[in-house]
Amino acid sequence: MSSQWNEQLDRELSLKGLIIFAVGLTVVVVAMAALMWVLAGTLKGRLADQDPPRPKLPAARTQPLPPEPRLQAEPEEDLRLMREEEEHLLSTFDWVDQASGVARVPVATAIDLLAEESRPGSEEAP
Repeated sequence: MSSQWNEQLDRELSLKGLIIFAVGLTVVVVAMAALMWVLAGTLKGRLADQDPPRPKLPAARTQPLPPEPRLQAEPEEDLRLMREEEEHLLSTFDWVDQASGVARVPVATAIDLLAEESRPGSEEAP
């Protein structure tokens, strides 16, 4: 049965047909690429014709700054500074509102105070 199958495939597949198909496909792909290249050149020329002329004065050629918010010039440095500021806030004592008695406490100290208050021997749980 397998020999019949191989003979049937040999009769159905034609090397000449495959070569003609490959050459035809190559011709079509090259023709489409050439057509796209011509079309892109034509459209680029039309768009260039629609642009206003460049100003003659060099000062008029400078671009104004875009509106806020702008992209960061040095994002790594900005991130480092932000993290240093946050670390400072999380690790130092300071008054938030001295009149009402609200203060900022370092995180480690706050954790120790809460752990001390919530021990089984303490009077009140938080």
